Amino acid sequence: MNITSLTQHALTQHAARALGILGAYWASLVSQGDLPLWSDIDPGQIQDALDHAFLAERFGHCHARIRVAGGAVEEMAGKPCKGLPLSLLIRANDRAVFNEAVIACCIGGYPIEIALTSEEDVATSKVSARLVLYPLRDTTGRVTQFLGGLAPVGDAIARLGSFGVVEVMAHRTQTRRSLLRLIVDNT
Repeated sequence: MNITSLTQHALTQHAARALGILGAYWASLVSQGDLPLWSDIDPGQIQDALDHAFLAERFGHCHARIRVAGGAVEEMAGKPCKGLPLSLLIRANDRAVFNEAVIACCIGGYPIEIALTSEEDVATSKVSARLVLYPLRDTTGRVTQFLGGLAPVGDAIARLGSFGVVEVMAHRTQTRRSLLRLIVDNT
């Protein structure tokens, strides 16, 4: 028999709600037109989700570095996250899959949700946490930043450390963003 305390249950519910807040906020920004800019993010609009939120910046082809993270993200990571490459939250064996998800988010311009497992649950692939990445563009239109969230699932412990990847899900969104752009104008 597995007994979860009411406090743990309430915290898990809040974490799931926080990811929902982030998703709804990002979707509201997209509904105004193109992918949102990094500068469009207003922490006051997502204050109930800040504990589980982070902002990350892309570097290189498939990497992102955390710029700022909420307290729950740092607890789950087991370390301060400012400046930490996002992939260091992922087990070495699963980093290639994780990096492909980052690339898909950047190139496709759509949110990515990653189901994660803790070290203890790797053998059973039991989902212990969810990580979401919402693409943000710079002034040139390229996706160079992310609004992200990390939250435990079910009765997972609050501090999990390094995660394994169970599943990557892409959530395609509709924007007014053109898939074609003019590269050369010979007129």
